[in-house]
Amino acid sequence: MEQPRVIGHVVSVNGFRLKVELSTEAKSSSRATPDGVQRAVAINSFLTFDLGAGALAIGILSDLEAREAYDPTTDDELSLELTKPRRIASVQLLGTVKQAAKGNWKFDTGITILPTLDTPAEVANPDILTGIFGRPPLRNRPRGWGEGDFDFPLEIGHQTGDENTKISASFNDLFSRPLAVVGNTGSGKSYTVASLIRGVLEHEKMQSEDGFDPHIFILDINGEYANAFLSPEQAEYQREPNRLYLNGEEFCLPAWLMNGEEICDWLQASEATQEPVLKDWWAIAKASSVGAGTYDPLQVAISKIDNAVGWLDDPRQPASGTFEIYVSHAEQYATDVDWDAFRNLITWSPSNTDQWRKIANDKAVRDRLGEIRTELLSKTSQRQNEGVNFARSADAPRFVGVQEFRDPNLVDRSTDQEGSKRLDQYLLTLKLRMRTRLDDRRWQSFFSFEEQGINSFQAWMDKLGIGRKSPSRVSVLDMSMLASEVLPFACALLGRIFLETRELLKPDIRSRYPWLLILEEAHNYVRPPRTLEERSQSLSRRAFERVAKEGRKFGLSLIVASQRPSEISQTIISQCANFFSHRLQNPDDIDHFRRIIPKQAQRLLDQVTVLAAGEAIVFGSALHVPVRVQMRMPAREPWSATAAPFVDWAKGDIFPLKDVMSDWGLDSKKGEGEEEVPAAIGEAAEAPMI
Repeated sequence: MEQPRVIGHVVSVNGFRLKVELSTEAKSSSRATPDGVQRAVAINSFLTFDLGAGALAIGILSDLEAREAYDPTTDDELSLELTKPRRIASVQLLGTVKQAAKGNWKFDTGITILPTLDTPAEVANPDILTGIFGRPPLRNRPRGWGEGDFDFPLEIGHQTGDENTKISASFNDLFSRPLAVVGNTGSGKSYTVASLIRGVLEHEKMQSEDGFDPHIFILDINGEYANAFLSPEQAEYQREPNRLYLNGEEFCLPAWLMNGEEICDWLQASEATQEPVLKDWWAIAKASSVGAGTYDPLQVAISKIDNAVGWLDDPRQPASGTFEIYVSHAEQYATDVDWDAFRNLITWSPSNTDQWRKIANDKAVRDRLGEIRTELLSKTSQRQNEGVNFARSADAPRFVGVQEFRDPNLVDRSTDQEGSKRLDQYLLTLKLRMRTRLDDRRWQSFFSFEEQGINSFQAWMDKLGIGRKSPSRVSVLDMSMLASEVLPFACALLGRIFLETRELLKPDIRSRYPWLLILEEAHNYVRPPRTLEERSQSLSRRAFERVAKEGRKFGLSLIVASQRPSEISQTIISQCANFFSHRLQNPDDIDHFRRIIPKQAQRLLDQVTVLAAGEAIVFGSALHVPVRVQMRMPAREPWSATAAPFVDWAKGDIFPLKDVMSDWGLDSKKGEGEEEVPAAIGEAAEAPMI
């Protein structure tokens, strides 16, 4: 009986790799079957092998070769031995499929029985492929969930070379855990990101007026996503240098969103002398805006005692004035302690006047600090039992007016008069750096909050559409006009604020109202640690490493898009559960991927250098098996087109330099202290053709 699906039989079983000898009739890459024409003898086609009891092993065809073999003759009188080609296909087993109710096929990654020699190799029928690719695994079933759908197969494209095999992925899995989208420039990363997000927005369940809106934040480094998600009117906004835009309108990142660590890194404060003073001022500045009762003075005193103990343990022997500052600060917050007796207890060596002196009676001083700390902890616990609570202030996003930054004596408030004189030489550079930052136009998006009427954290979040029903489900944060020095700070601040906001939710609801944060061109601000790196890079990397490691349980996930996966923090990449790998050419990037992808996708990754634009190798927990996919085009494309020199150069248009100069604030009109710009620069001038 003719078996139209059979194309050969197994001749070798080596672990989970099979070799199939193709039949003489199986010469075409396609095969006519009862279900229509299907891919058969072609790379990336799927074959099944009968295991009995209604189970089939399924594998992907990865290699083809032809060998010569002797054809023995039955005629003893002839001594000539003829040869014939043996065509061999290598197959990587992926799992097992079984027929379930209603004719559906259920996929299982486990293989308990391997095909035996001479088992027929058959072209997988469309129902089996639908069971694997059209019904992805269901993920993240909510606790106590009853009837009804809790996950959805999101269509992402079709199998390369087979438009009839649609590829879907688990909606929940894609957007609840970190996802990496990588590939060379022009390979289709932006289109993939836009297609995935359009798939969310266009789903019928997301159109409900009663449901919670998705909150998706795109850190748009190149200014290309406005066309994909904003209305035509919003997308045509005028951009100016050193400004941040939210959905086409100017936005800001108030400097008072920074915590103590960020303000120190931003001002490059020295660890031994400037950081303690700067952190104290930051706490005082934030507390003063809402009253002294908003922070716990005893908690501050305890932290200063901890700093003093840390000074005792510091092998670098910093100046003794640092220790005295810690003690002086603790005295300001814990006034009931006999600090004079504590100072009289200290024995300095070699002398009381030496700046680099050390404490000779270390144990006695350390014991007394421990006793004071225990007393303060006891008082703190007693107050909490009585219902007295204090809000944190130094790291909380509390409003601080611009004038507070401009006050030349701001740092002196956090030191006593004697300490201020001793540290003046160290604090002078800090004050100068603060003035420089305020006058530097590159940082104006950090200080434009008063102009925009944002005087509280709630007002800032309200602009993002958080905490209220918002018509804008995607927040496109256009950061393309920020300077390279400012960008990592801005990204770090956003990542840390989003995570900490969700961390403050109650444990039983913090996984609800999930947010998705898209890091476009992530290699610019989440690089691996280096021996010499800017503070901003370290700050940004640590912020997003925390999001990658901890964000899942707080309902905050990432999509990391980059041209260079090898230049992204290993911690972030290792936390990604799913990968969309577009064309990659750099050997370092390919080897980097090879070390982290599952074994069954290794052979498929060999094709990553020859992928066409819009093609990707997709693998991870959102799909049953790795697959090469032609990604679905988004309904609205980002501004990510590649130049067409043949067309554009033939037009003879003049570069719009006047617009660029205007955006930079360089007026082409003659002004005071400026020379008049020639007409050939300010306007299109006629020039002879060469």
